[in-house]
Amino acid sequence: MKKIVNTIVAVIFLFVGVFFAYEYITDPKIVDGVVSKSIDDKGKPVGITTEFSPEDTIYFSAKANRFWIKKAEVVWYKGEIATANRLLVEEGIKLNEAGYFTAELSVPEGLDEGDYSVTIYVDGKKIRETDAEFDIKK
Repeated sequence: MKKIVNTIVAVIFLFVGVFFAYEYITDPKIVDGVVSKSIDDKGKPVGITTEFSPEDTIYFSAKANRFWIKKAEVVWYKGEIATANRLLVEEGIKLNEAGYFTAELSVPEGLDEGDYSVTIYVDGKKIRETDAEFDIKK
């Protein structure tokens, strides 16, 4: 009887372990994407907002959620997230010391008024991890 109970307990632990491993691997690897007006010395977003003026530099920051993810790709869009609306693609963005991936968008002549979006991907992958939307207003 003791052998059967031990076997059942071992099988339960195995299934629980497989479940948590699966969840850990398949959950988003980059989370909490935000846009801000600046970043601090270590790379954390400061002045988080969704409204900017045309001459502002917009910073996008997203937190790494897995220790093995070291590079990301950020894509900026004018309007909704669609290939035809791409403004800028930044590849090979490295994780900073605060644990964030950070990219910036700035145009010398200023951005047009309207709605914008930004997404982040694990470098070399096609699965969108997180995104943020923001507006440019005069």
